Amino acid sequence: MKSIMFMYHASNIGGGTYCLLNILKEIDREKYNPIVLLRSYGDLVEEIKKLGISVYYMPSMTLVPYNKSLWTRGTVRAYLNIKLSINDFKNIISSLNIDAVYLNTMMLAPYLKAAKEMGVKTFIHLREHWPLSEHVSQLKRVQSYITKYADEILAINSYSASMVPSRSATIIYDWIDMSSRYEYMPYEKIIDGYNNTMKVYLFTGGIQAIKGTCDILNLFRNNIQGGDKRLLILGVDGKPSKNGFKNKLKYYLSKVGIDSYEYKFWRLVQRDARVVCMPSNYSVKHIMEQCYCNLSHFNIPHANLALAESIIVGAVPVAAATPESFEYSNNGELAVLYEINNNNDLLEKLQYLDENYDEIKNKIRSNSRVIEKMFDKNRNVYKLAEVYDRLLKY
Repeated sequence: MKSIMFMYHASNIGGGTYCLLNILKEIDREKYNPIVLLRSYGDLVEEIKKLGISVYYMPSMTLVPYNKSLWTRGTVRAYLNIKLSINDFKNIISSLNIDAVYLNTMMLAPYLKAAKEMGVKTFIHLREHWPLSEHVSQLKRVQSYITKYADEILAINSYSASMVPSRSATIIYDWIDMSSRYEYMPYEKIIDGYNNTMKVYLFTGGIQAIKGTCDILNLFRNNIQGGDKRLLILGVDGKPSKNGFKNKLKYYLSKVGIDSYEYKFWRLVQRDARVVCMPSNYSVKHIMEQCYCNLSHFNIPHANLALAESIIVGAVPVAAATPESFEYSNNGELAVLYEINNNNDLLEKLQYLDENYDEIKNKIRSNSRVIEKMFDKNRNVYKLAEVYDRLLKY
């Protein structure tokens, strides 16, 4: 039996961690012994342990700064921290007798070289959208690590695959099985005073700056008027913590008007009684089915899995037009797409949605099978298993 160590920096459930969890659930345990290496503890850990999979920690794990200028203190420090963490990584590989390392993000690429120096096989799963014209020297460095040291390259979509043009990648879509994500959760239980004449704009981005949460709050408050409208924000697990030095500092700074992103978010929430927040929830199918639309506002190009999920359940997705959103919506046919970072265009598209809602909704419901097939679990699990077997000689 071959041991594969899955490495990822995040440990709270959401986004890439959902996808990692799905991969772990489907690996053939008669052939492979999966082990997980995380930076720290989070709610993902308990889900992994339920699968009978061991979890180890490497606090020094550091990501390549994602599409950021080299000439900042944080970026230079990150590159230094990567170098300082390599020995920790090698020691873990040695102590656990690993046969292969599976990096669940492009931004861990420098660890490929260290893994090859230890004589283990390497996989890397490209999940990002790094524009090819931005921070080119840093991108070339990441591309170089992947080109030289990755035995197998996986990508979550066509754009991600194109980021390393010198090598071919196997596209494995993060499969979507919405039938397993149903929990009866009528809006009457979530939204005080709800009635079925209300329009509920669903936003699943949590409190994340790159997902434009504060932008959406401002846009909703200033432009989407009426007591029959609600903005339901999914992924808000509570008000900012006051535990620890950094959190206490943020709290005291907020008291003198210097707000971190989280405190800006909460101030905006408190200004509009029509905004409803709820915690992260993997079982979102029923919540999505009831919404007027599933609204997203990524302010950088990004793989928008919630867009595809919406189509599969028959909800209307409203999202920024990016290569990924076109790919995930049958070339834009099954979504309402607006120019990224253009709120005027977004408002125009919302007006268009109001005027053509039934037609758009019916078109999505009639053609959702196209997207369901793309993200089919069995199809993508089979392709991923072929990659394991090819590299590890089964």
